[in-house]
Amino acid sequence: MTTTRLAPHVDEPAVLVRAVAPVGALLLAYPLWWALGIQIPLWVVIAVPVGLWLAVNRRSVVLPPGYGVLALFIGWVLISAVMLSTPRYLAAYGFRLSLYVAVALMAVLVWNALARGLSPRRVLLWLTALWAAAILLAWPGIVINNLEFTSPFEALTAAVGLDDPFVRSLTHPQFSEYDGLYGSPRPSALFAYTNDWGAAVGILFPVGVHMFLVAPRRVERFLLGALLVVAVPAIIVSLNRGSWISIAVAVGYVLLRRTATGDLKVLGAVVGSAVAVVATVLAVEPLRRIITARFDYSNTSTRETLYSAAWDLALQSPLFGWGAPQSSAGLANSNDVSIGTHGQLWTILVSQGLVGTALFLAAAGTIWWRARPRDGRSPDMWLHATGVVLVVQLAFYEVLPVPLAVAFFAMAVTGTRRLHHAPPSVTAPTGAHDGHHRTRKVLVDHE
Repeated sequence: MTTTRLAPHVDEPAVLVRAVAPVGALLLAYPLWWALGIQIPLWVVIAVPVGLWLAVNRRSVVLPPGYGVLALFIGWVLISAVMLSTPRYLAAYGFRLSLYVAVALMAVLVWNALARGLSPRRVLLWLTALWAAAILLAWPGIVINNLEFTSPFEALTAAVGLDDPFVRSLTHPQFSEYDGLYGSPRPSALFAYTNDWGAAVGILFPVGVHMFLVAPRRVERFLLGALLVVAVPAIIVSLNRGSWISIAVAVGYVLLRRTATGDLKVLGAVVGSAVAVVATVLAVEPLRRIITARFDYSNTSTRETLYSAAWDLALQSPLFGWGAPQSSAGLANSNDVSIGTHGQLWTILVSQGLVGTALFLAAAGTIWWRARPRDGRSPDMWLHATGVVLVVQLAFYEVLPVPLAVAFFAMAVTGTRRLHHAPPSVTAPTGAHDGHHRTRKVLVDHE
């Protein structure tokens, strides 16, 4: 077995904390950035100091396993610019390229910091805070229809004459999108669209489960358990089938890995949770009505039309693609939606062709495989499940920037633990005796 060796490095804890602080600030204060209307451009802004730190410390920076392929993909994105035909497409191209680079730089920094001793709990708390904020802020939008406001950055762009629907969608905070067809407000808090909310919550859900399982104190476990419970109706009401599939895939992956080790306890927990959710849906009439309507009026024909058109475009330019998603003008049943915007897989197929798609999938697969926990019984399996969810989401969600970053950060935790053969410990309350709180420490990631 080959092992990635760390180069000489700066390993003082204070240095590492300062280096990753911008990434933590981005995730921890995401509701604030969303309220200001700058949550998306801030990814690119924060990538600047991150990139500078990596450049200054380049002699000690290690390229994580699989990131060489990711670099090839980003290089292919750069080359695909030769296929751009209009300034409009150039803007869309630059937007996505900047986010690919931003997420990659942050993930490299997080991986190196973790490999040098930064606490994995710190990184996971960032992700958990983002998940909790998305869940809690979904509820005002569920209770109050059309709850929205004008952000300062949105007002600024309007004042300078930048009146573009896409820019407005990114900078205009709204807690939900009301869907008249289903008669339901669909959460979108912290994100431009309800599908973005569903993608983020779906891939963050297994991170929340992981944190619940390894919570060192009862109060933390109680709060995380409450969030998991509160998340379920919000996810159901969102009508995001992709989010439902994401969670089912994560649970199925962990279940498969755990049962392969002979551990059948998780099977009972999964079955019990599934029965509880189904019983709740059947017992609560509004939830039952919403889900029934979702399947009665699924309306997948537009997506099928766009998928077929995206594949045709990819075949016409299989090497470099077209640089960016293309106009659907003249395409029947397209709802005037650009071809290549109904999922990251289709975006890459149209924008970077078959070669670019193969490179991206190879990068995601390599990063995921090289980050696998050594023990299928480890709670880290929930973090590793985010890599599987990411690949599944590619077909129907845009994964830039949040879902891609979540998966890469989670892989950084499991990958560096694998590198150092460091088993995480679960400290769980087992009761009290004579007024003293007792705990048990369980090694969960061993050879």
